[in-house]
Amino acid sequence: MLRCKTSYVDICPVTSVKLVGNSLAAWPSSLQNCQRVPHPLRESKPFLKDKILCNDSGGHVGNIQNNLSIGAYQGKLVALFRASETVLDCGGGVIIDFPSWNALREMLGVKSAEVDLSADALLRLSGEAEDELAAGLAEEESVKVEVPNPIRAAPQPPPSVPRVPARTAAKREVTAERNAGASPRPPPKKAKAEVATPHKPEKGPSLQDWLQGTDLEEYPNAIRLVSSDVSDSYADLMEEVSTAAFVAYDCQWSPDFDENTDNPVALLQLAFPSSCNTYVLQLPMLGDGSIPEQVRQLFEDPKVITVGFAANEIDRHKLEISGAQVDTSTLVDVQQWCEAEMGENDSVRQGWRVGLKRASACVLDFEMDKTCTIASSNWERDELTTAQVEYAAMDVWVALRLFQRLAAVYSQ
Repeated sequence: MLRCKTSYVDICPVTSVKLVGNSLAAWPSSLQNCQRVPHPLRESKPFLKDKILCNDSGGHVGNIQNNLSIGAYQGKLVALFRASETVLDCGGGVIIDFPSWNALREMLGVKSAEVDLSADALLRLSGEAEDELAAGLAEEESVKVEVPNPIRAAPQPPPSVPRVPARTAAKREVTAERNAGASPRPPPKKAKAEVATPHKPEKGPSLQDWLQGTDLEEYPNAIRLVSSDVSDSYADLMEEVSTAAFVAYDCQWSPDFDENTDNPVALLQLAFPSSCNTYVLQLPMLGDGSIPEQVRQLFEDPKVITVGFAANEIDRHKLEISGAQVDTSTLVDVQQWCEAEMGENDSVRQGWRVGLKRASACVLDFEMDKTCTIASSNWERDELTTAQVEYAAMDVWVALRLFQRLAAVYSQ
C-alpha cells in the first residue's frame, strides 16, 4: 500500500501503482482518502492538471498530469506520486521512505521502462532493508527525528526505527566500481563534522610549493555546514574565499527526470588546501538560492584554479544556472588524471569511467565510505544529518587529495 508520509492513511493500493521511468504512477480512479484541486501552475505548465491532497493531513502527495510518454499512460491523465510525501508499505509491518522513485528502481534492480510492483517484490525489499540494518549499514533513530529513509512499523510507528538504504544518487548514478561488481566493505573511520576548530585562513603557499610540500591528511581539519548567510561558518567561508588561489569543489542537485526539468545546484562542497577546511553549502537556504557572489569568483576568476572529480560539461551547466560563469581555462578534472594513472584509457574509450571510490582506493590507497544509505539520501532536506555532511565533505576532500598526488605528472 502507498501511504501518506504524515498521516499513514492509505493513498493507493500497491497493485494499482507502476514504476514508469523514474515516476510512480497510477490511474486517478485508484486513489483513496484523497481530494483533487486545480494545480496553481496549470496555466504556465498545462500538463499539470490537479494537485492530489491527503484528506487527513492535507499533504501534497502527488499530481494529476498528462505528460508521460511511456506505454498505456502516454498522453493520458495519470496520478504521479511524490516520493517526498509518501511511503511504501512493504508488508509485514515494514514501511520504506524513499528519497526518490529512482531509489526504488535501484533497490529492485530493474531496467525496464515500466515495472509492476508485486507483494513478492516488496517483501524482498523489506528483507534487504532488514539485512542492511543487521549488517550495520543502517542505523536506528527515534521516529521523532525526520530522517530520509526510515522503516516504520505500520500502522503506528514504534519508539525507534532503522534507517535503510534507497539506492540512487542525484549525481554520478553509475560508476565504474559498481560495474566492476565490487563487494561492499565495512565503512572506514569518518571525519566528524564540527569536531575541530577550523584553521583561520592565511595567504597560503604558491601552488608549486604546496604540491611539493607535505601530503594532505586522510581527513580534513574541519567540516563546516553553511546553511545561513549570517552564521559563523558563512563568515569563515568568506575569509577562505578572499585568499584562495586554488580550491576543490563538488556539487549535487535533484535529478532531472525529464527534458523539461533543469534543477540548479542544491549542495556545493568546497575544500581549501591552505587551511585544510571543508565547507558544505546548502544553497537553497542562502539568500536567493544561487551561489553567493564571493564564491562565484572561485569559478570565474582566471587566477584561481578550481579542481573537481568528473568536472564535466554537466557540472559547468549546473554551476552556470546557479549563478557562476565557469572559466574553463582554470577548471581541472582529476577524473581524467586518475584514469591515466590507473591505465584505464582503453576502458574510457569504450565508454567506462572510473568512479571516485575506485580512484581513491587505487591512487591514494584510501577506502571511502560510499554506502548507498547515505549516497542516495535526500540532499535537499533543510536539516542534513551529520552523516550526510561528512559524506559530502569527504567527496570534495578526496578530490583535492587526488589533485595533490597527480598534478606534478599530469598538469603539464
